[in-house]
Amino acid sequence: MVTVAGIGCRKGAASDAIIAAIRAAEQASGMKVDSLATAPLKAGKVGLAEAAKALSLSLEIVTQERLEAVAAETMTFSQASLDHAGTPSVSEASALAAAGAGARLVAPRLIVGDVTVAIATTGNAPRGNDCAIEYGEEE
Repeated sequence: MVTVAGIGCRKGAASDAIIAAIRAAEQASGMKVDSLATAPLKAGKVGLAEAAKALSLSLEIVTQERLEAVAAETMTFSQASLDHAGTPSVSEASALAAAGAGARLVAPRLIVGDVTVAIATTGNAPRGNDCAIEYGEEE
């Protein structure tokens, strides 16, 4: 079984915020991630590289072609993500593409402040609910 956390974040997101979002997604899903993934657009984010290093996890920069190949499998849609990254959800598409053939999302992306995390797995983990979870957002 492979379990990947796809990460999307705003410019300037700190490693501590990214780590907190990953931990929240792990807790919400009941799963521990094996690696991290993101889109080429996020490749230069220092906080993301620092978070991967602090967690001792690899960080895969998924190619644009692979993101586009799994775009129809994402659970959520963001016009901003589509406009800027060419995929309806950077975190969900990154997780799916990096997890490989047969991967599925455990739940829609989880949003914690400036960071989004989606977990994809090739295993038989239980599927969560079908609505995105946002932490720290006022209703």
